[in-house]
Amino acid sequence: MILIGIALGALFFVFLQDRLFARYWKKNLTVDLAFSEKGVTEGESCTLRETVENRKLLPLPALKVKFAVSRQLVFEDADAGSSVTDQYYRNDVICVRPYMRHVRVLLFSCKKRGYYTIDSLDAVAANLFFSREYALRADSRACLYVYPGLWKEPSFLKTLVRINGEIESRRHVPEDPFAYGGIREYSQRDSLKEINWKATARTGDLKVNQKNPTSLQAVRIFVNLEDGAILRREDMLECSIRMAAGAAAFLLARGLPVALYTNGPDLVTGELVGIAAAGGIGQLDAVRQRLARIDLSRSAPRFVETMRKKTLEEEQETFTLFFSDSMQEDFQELLAACHKKKMPFAWICPVQRAQEGAIRPELREHTHLVPTEGEGLKWNGG
Repeated sequence: MILIGIALGALFFVFLQDRLFARYWKKNLTVDLAFSEKGVTEGESCTLRETVENRKLLPLPALKVKFAVSRQLVFEDADAGSSVTDQYYRNDVICVRPYMRHVRVLLFSCKKRGYYTIDSLDAVAANLFFSREYALRADSRACLYVYPGLWKEPSFLKTLVRINGEIESRRHVPEDPFAYGGIREYSQRDSLKEINWKATARTGDLKVNQKNPTSLQAVRIFVNLEDGAILRREDMLECSIRMAAGAAAFLLARGLPVALYTNGPDLVTGELVGIAAAGGIGQLDAVRQRLARIDLSRSAPRFVETMRKKTLEEEQETFTLFFSDSMQEDFQELLAACHKKKMPFAWICPVQRAQEGAIRPELREHTHLVPTEGEGLKWNGG
């Protein structure tokens, strides 16, 4: 009878703990994932913080935290309870005691530029006897920008210095007295001869004629991501992106507002990546974020069809900088139209070998071939 009583008591305990776990295991339980940084540069390391907090008396002897993330994020302990296919699937097992907060820091390296998210995670708990598991799916807001490396190869920097010299030579030029730019309010710095008496009489307030300055005050960066080759050359497109990032950092550091326009689709919005001109360190972060979100897994639309109007718009005080490894005829025709309009511009062309013969004669003065192969020609992610 004693043995039967013990057996019945054991069965009752097993049943009771199972009911308790089924009802209370997820009560006051939080599981959270967060990257330690908002953005890092490709090639750098970062950490993912995995936090589990159990704010109740019931322990969780084996809690599995499962999530999936891009395999371009390479975790240091990737062999521990994980698998890699199209994505990296992580499976961590934690023993969580009552009223315990458990934090695990996972170190990983960023192989490739991109925008990476962990949208959800699964928490799977076992009861005291591991006879049953209980699962919960939770949302996650963990996201990480992996910025393109800033291309800093010496010949590229020399090219930027030459372009900056051309831009500087056009800055600080006095106003063009023959370029009418509208009417504005009178200020104490204005001379009486600049007053527009007709506009003053019509409005009752002093108005002056505003002249358009002929100096350059901003730079537009266009990145052509159309791949016209028979075999896809994603490495060359990435070179164009890194060079655009390096140029934006170089020019913004010298006080020039920078705008960015590409024909590459945005991974998040699906629209073409672009941002209006602005200056300062915040603009550099914004430009690098836009470049990080370019989705090269989708074919870019034709550059001339999507960017012709914006490229040929009359942009007062603006220098235009093109990045394109493509030498397609329609793209060169567009640049020839810029040359004919006497627009100040430069074409930076990443190349694997000398290709001067493929460039139209009138564009050679605007073209800078930047090699991407050879000793010491790797990008610098610093």
